[in-house]
Amino acid sequence: MEDFYTSFPKAPKMKFISVYEQLRMDLLAGKWDFGEKISVNELIDRFKVSRRPIMDALKMLEGNGFIEIIPQSGCKVIDYSKKNIIDQLLLSSAIESLAAELAAIHHQREEIEKLENYHLQIKNKPEELRSKIEYHKYSRNFHYSVQMMTHSEIIIKNTMQIWALTDFYLLNSFDYFMFDPSESIEGRNKILTCIKNRNATEAKKSMEEYTLNFIETLRNRLP
Repeated sequence: MEDFYTSFPKAPKMKFISVYEQLRMDLLAGKWDFGEKISVNELIDRFKVSRRPIMDALKMLEGNGFIEIIPQSGCKVIDYSKKNIIDQLLLSSAIESLAAELAAIHHQREEIEKLENYHLQIKNKPEELRSKIEYHKYSRNFHYSVQMMTHSEIIIKNTMQIWALTDFYLLNSFDYFMFDPSESIEGRNKILTCIKNRNATEAKKSMEEYTLNFIETLRNRLP
C-alpha cells in the first residue's frame, strides 16, 4: 500500500527546507529533550550552510510548535507540558474522526482493499508493534489511508500540519504507552469495517472512541 513516509513527490528543495526536514526528523527521533537548548553554531557547522537557512529552518520549526527561539540567546526545544500534549492529541482526534466519517462516504473500493490487505499483514504479526518505530509507522499508514479516502484536499492538508507536532509528542512520550498491540489492531479493525460498510455515523463514532480511549490512557500515565 501507499506509505505515508514515501508517498509525497520529490522536488528540488531550498536549503532551509532540507535543514528543516532533517531537524524535524531529529526532533521526532528524540535527539534533544524537552527544554534542551539547540546550538545555532553547531547546526551551521553540521549542515555546512550560512546562518540564514539555519534561522529560516528554525523559524519554521517554531511556527509549527517544536521549538522556541529566544532573542539574543538561541533556541530550545519546547518545554514539556502534559496539557499541551493532551490538547494536541484531542485536536488530532477531532479531525481524524471527521476524516473517518467522510471516508465512509467517499472511499473507492480499491482503497479499502489496499488498507484491508495492509491491516491483515499487521494483524498476523502484532508483536512487531511493540517497537516504537513499527507502531508509529503502522498507525500513521492506517490513518493516512483513511485521510486519503476522504478525497478532500483541505482535510488532508490540515491533517498533515496537525500531525507534524502530534508525531513529535507521541514519539517522545512512547515510554508511557504500555498498550496491547492486539487491542490496537482490533480497534482499527472496527473503524475499517464501518468505513467499508459506508456507515458514516458509526465510522466517526468508532474513530472518536478509539482515539479518545488512547488519549485517556496516556493522560493517566504521563507525569
